[in-house]
Amino acid sequence: MADYWKSQDRKYCDFCKCWIADNKPSRDFHENGRRHKENVKKRLNTISKNSAKEQRDSNKMDAAIKAMELAAMQAYQKDVQQNTAADLTSIAINQRLKDEQLEIASGVRKIWKELVAKDGKSYYWNTLTNETVWTAPPEGFLSVKEQREESLKETSKQVKEVESFRRKEALLRIQEQNHDDEERRAKLEREKLKARRVKEETPPPTYGPLLDEGKNDAYGKWQSVKEVAPLDLQLPEQPEYLDCPVVVEPEPVVKEFKEKVIESVGNDQGPSSFKKRKFSAGAKRNTRQRLDVD
Repeated sequence: MADYWKSQDRKYCDFCKCWIADNKPSRDFHENGRRHKENVKKRLNTISKNSAKEQRDSNKMDAAIKAMELAAMQAYQKDVQQNTAADLTSIAINQRLKDEQLEIASGVRKIWKELVAKDGKSYYWNTLTNETVWTAPPEGFLSVKEQREESLKETSKQVKEVESFRRKEALLRIQEQNHDDEERRAKLEREKLKARRVKEETPPPTYGPLLDEGKNDAYGKWQSVKEVAPLDLQLPEQPEYLDCPVVVEPEPVVKEFKEKVIESVGNDQGPSSFKKRKFSAGAKRNTRQRLDVD
């Protein structure tokens, strides 16, 4: 097998911004060097500083958003408390808050709920203040079993509400379909009545003499046409037939030509001959010149 040359692979170090040979001895030598270690340490410090700064900025943003939401909620609660007679939403919210307070005061609604930790131990959570305690509150609490039963009741109630909503929706669809059918049927009846009314109101067509003479028409009143005697133009009388003479031209007279024979041309000393015309080099050739010589 013939030998061939192959270039050595190279690797780029992103920390030191340089190229090294891509083999294990060269990589180990470069990575164990003081310069490479210092560059890696600087990069890690930069990354940690940037991440800490981003975390601080994120915390500041979250705190600002929470403060805005809290201020908006407080302003909304204040508006709800003030608009007790004008806004229907405010009236409904205030009535609901009053009912909740009455339920809590009468003991119908319990604000403490029993929860279970990972180790199986029970603790108690206040739904209003988000307070948690390990000892059972003296005013009572809602056990896990009672919470499960309430959730089942709420689920069944929601299922019933969804079913009733679906039934109402189906009933509305049927009513809309019936309404559309009634509208379509009424439209057909109106079109039939309109066509019948047009037929009844259209008068029969009348032509010429059948029109009322006293009725005005777009082209005026109709008049009967009377025959009028021809107008006398007082022209000279001419006979019905005029005999014109016919001129006949005589036929042309054709003269007869006699044949004339010429025995010789020129003098009688000898036979006649013709000379060939000579052309100079620059003269124009005669188009009627005969080129062949017998």
